[in-house]
Amino acid sequence: MGRDIIALDSLTVNNIGTFKKINEVVLPTRYGENWYKDSLNKDQIVQLGYYAELPVGAVKAKAINTSYKNPNHEASQQTSNQTNIIPNAVYIESFAVLKAYRDLGIGSRLLQYVIDKTKEKFIHQIVIHVHVDNKHAIDWYLKKGFTKDDEILKDYYKEQGLSNPDAVILSLSI
Repeated sequence: MGRDIIALDSLTVNNIGTFKKINEVVLPTRYGENWYKDSLNKDQIVQLGYYAELPVGAVKAKAINTSYKNPNHEASQQTSNQTNIIPNAVYIESFAVLKAYRDLGIGSRLLQYVIDKTKEKFIHQIVIHVHVDNKHAIDWYLKKGFTKDDEILKDYYKEQGLSNPDAVILSLSI
C-alpha cells in the first residue's frame, strides 16, 4: 500500500515562508511578521497541508474565550489569552488552500486536524470569521457542519482595504 497523497506537517522555522506565501496567495487579508513568529509557539494549532509532497494549504488556530469579542481583523491577531481566562473555543485565524487544489480533501484534512486538537484541549466549539463575499468558503464550512451567525460584523476587514470589509461568523460545535 502506497503513501497517502495528502499529508500534514508541522510548522517550523524552515517552512514558515511557505506558510506565509500560501496565505498571501489565497487570503484577502495580510498578517504581520509577529503573527507569523507567534505561529511557532507550541500553544498554536498550525499545520501545512501537502498534496503529492507539494505545500498547498495551511491552517492556524488558537484557543480563545469568546466572551471577549474582537471588533476587527487586527484585534483578533493581537488578542492573547490571559492565563486566568479559561478558553471555551478554538478560533481559526487563517485557513487557506491554493485554488487549484481545492475539493481534493486537503481542507477537510486540515479541518479534521483542528477538530482533533480542539478535542484534545477539551474545548467544544470552533469559530472562524469569513469575508462576506467568500461564498465558496461559507458554503464549504456549512457543508462541514458549521452554522452561520445571523450577525454580520461590519467593517471587520476595514484596515485590510477590502471594498466590502464585512465578515460573517461561523461556528462548529464538537
